[in-house]
Amino acid sequence: MFGSFRPPMVGLDIGSSAVKAVVLRRGRGGWSLVAAGEAPVPDGSIQDGAAAEPTVVSEAVSNLLDSMRLKRARVTAALSGHAVIVKRLSLPPMSQAELNEAIPWEAEQYIPFDLSEVQLDYQVVGNDDATKRSLDVLLVAAKRDRIDDRAAVITQSGRKPVVLDIEAFALANAYRMNYPERTDALSVLVHVGRSVTIVCLLEAGELVFTRDISIGGQIHLDALLRELGPGGLDELTARRILHGQIPGDLSGEQVEAVLREASAQLVLEVRKTVDFYRATAPIEKISRVVLSGGAYQAVGLIELLAGEFDAPVDVFDPFRRVNRSAKAVGADVSGPAYAVAVGLAMRQEDDR
Repeated sequence: MFGSFRPPMVGLDIGSSAVKAVVLRRGRGGWSLVAAGEAPVPDGSIQDGAAAEPTVVSEAVSNLLDSMRLKRARVTAALSGHAVIVKRLSLPPMSQAELNEAIPWEAEQYIPFDLSEVQLDYQVVGNDDATKRSLDVLLVAAKRDRIDDRAAVITQSGRKPVVLDIEAFALANAYRMNYPERTDALSVLVHVGRSVTIVCLLEAGELVFTRDISIGGQIHLDALLRELGPGGLDELTARRILHGQIPGDLSGEQVEAVLREASAQLVLEVRKTVDFYRATAPIEKISRVVLSGGAYQAVGLIELLAGEFDAPVDVFDPFRRVNRSAKAVGADVSGPAYAVAVGLAMRQEDDR
């Protein structure tokens, strides 16, 4: 008669340097912000996407959600990196039932793990309706131990894990919601985290290919320590340099050269990703590159991407089409680092 209270769904992005949380509400006017926030996690507590110190990470999650007045919450989280393999397949046209049977057989050919060690899923990304010649599918395999690891962190924080997504899918969802007018031939999303960069290729807003690159913003810190460290540069000073505090015994030109070279290495890996996809599927010219993640402001990154792909580079605004109210917790939160959390917050418990 009165209905039942359901705790809010929280999009939780657990990264190697911070956890970010977003709660959205969908109404007639679109999506509205309910709450958003972030909290740091200690260095080393997340390694290769897994919780090396689960209790520490759980405490960070719990403290963040407590501060956002989310004592009870259902959580949508995501995996990336070596824990996840996403493979694009081109299959003959078939029914849904036939596809469900075919996926495990296809996985045996492409997934370098025992299938008992992974959870399989898939997403149909294209269907040649005119000729019925092919069915394009993104096959997803996630390591069960990483799924259990992520679920345990959330459970230990006192919240309920209900959906586990892939970060690339969350990015694509957030992009489609915020930029529905874009029907470009090909957009390249580049989400630069601390240790992993996620590259997503979208055609007409549809995710057609993704790859996780095992380098991120950390490459800039490593470059400073490697190139300038022998002269006495320590990690604390290097981190200050990344925030624009250059010591007097170093020139700005010297620092910029080191950081631009690190950015160039990252751009090269993005180029390899696009070239790999181009070798398997005919694509038109890249229409735009869209940059997000906590390290999106790395020296030279925007200019190098623009030059490499001869395309405009936009900074992703994940709250572009999200209605804001002064009553929302964290109403002033913004920035491309929230792209994954926003995409996760859009998920519902009964979504496939």
